[in-house]
Amino acid sequence: MKMNVLNFGKLTTMLLMLFAFLVFTACDEETPAPGDDTTDVVDDETDDTNDPLVFSVGGENVNGVWEAGSTVTVTATITIPAGESLTIEEGVEVIMAGDGSIDAPEIVLAGSLYAYGTEANPILISAKPEDRTEANNFRGLWGGILATETVGDLVLEYTTIEYTGAPAQPGSPVVAEGEIDEGEPRYAIYMQDNGLTSNFIMWHSRIAYTKDDAIRLNGAKTLIAYSEFELIGETGGECLNAKSGTVGDFAFNIMYSSATNGLKVANSKGREPQADNYYYNNTIVNSGWRRDKAGRGGSLNFENGARGKAFNNLVVNSRFGLRIVGGEEPADVANIEFGFNYYFGNNQTIVGEFHPSVGIIGTEGLPIPDSDVFGGVNENNPMFAAYDLSVFDHISAGEPSNAVRMQGDFKLTANSPASSGAKTDFSPRFDSYEANGKTYTTPLPAAHFGALGN
Repeated sequence: MKMNVLNFGKLTTMLLMLFAFLVFTACDEETPAPGDDTTDVVDDETDDTNDPLVFSVGGENVNGVWEAGSTVTVTATITIPAGESLTIEEGVEVIMAGDGSIDAPEIVLAGSLYAYGTEANPILISAKPEDRTEANNFRGLWGGILATETVGDLVLEYTTIEYTGAPAQPGSPVVAEGEIDEGEPRYAIYMQDNGLTSNFIMWHSRIAYTKDDAIRLNGAKTLIAYSEFELIGETGGECLNAKSGTVGDFAFNIMYSSATNGLKVANSKGREPQADNYYYNNTIVNSGWRRDKAGRGGSLNFENGARGKAFNNLVVNSRFGLRIVGGEEPADVANIEFGFNYYFGNNQTIVGEFHPSVGIIGTEGLPIPDSDVFGGVNENNPMFAAYDLSVFDHISAGEPSNAVRMQGDFKLTANSPASSGAKTDFSPRFDSYEANGKTYTTPLPAAHFGALGN
């Protein structure tokens, strides 16, 4: 039987039209087939959690690089493992999400940490933004950066660390090393080393608002220069508390309102080599008053077995001047050089302790250096660019609730008597320091007293 040619053509056309409709419909469909996980779904609303520069870490090992401009929230203790390193680039904000409890996070440094901020884009390691208040100056919200015995280097460039001192966790390195007991305040930085195999470098950086010590060093080749310390320690705590094995240079730093000393060294803990610290051209203001133990607190201390140099330091309204300890555990007096230190006090109590009665300068064969600058009440005002020395009250300064944050300008005016006359004919302990392929040239002593000239 033959099919009509016309009918056959109509049927073919209808089939082609149906096929085209089905193909068009399939191509226009946006919904993926059930079970198809490979299809990308685009959301018109931005999801900040997908920003690679905003992320959280906690309870884990970390290494590699935290990229410039990142915001990193640390929710629980993190560890930089032995033999590995973490580099934090410029402009990074690290939010330590602590609440001041024993569970507050810390950074355990078993490897190396390199924090490379810049003057234009510094690094901030601090508490949660809403907790950065004056009421929390001494609360101790998180644990600090705490090194184990396997530590490599710790380098801070243009980096600020704030609000440390939460009570120590059972496994914290400072507890494991016997530095403190569980539950006692942790330090902002704890470093250790035996034999100068590790470097600690703090360069144009800042530590503020700590419960206890800003830095506790049980050894390391150390350079701390061009840095600031503000409101260190509630009722005790030093900007630097160095022990045996700590050798280096500490110069051109500003230390404001520490509970105890600005810089202290003692050759205790039995590490090598002998503690040998050079303290020069530092400015120490309003320090030592929140530590009420007799003979403690003030500015600069050399204690049992420690050696070094102390020149050109400017000590203002602080409880004690340079103290060299004698007695049963004396400092290494034969190997300490000192002088050319500048003192100011607005009260007779302060003036009477420029050369501490609890030390051996002025007694026991250590004469007061003729090169020191000191006098009576309100004499030798260093004439800071913008800071009124007359309003300081040493009695009220002993109460933590009266602690005032740093304001003003500690540069010297052009006609300041402290702007010249300091000692320049000595060399730093080390000419330079090297870490992670970078060289830090140690600053030479300046002819002005203190950290900042005019």
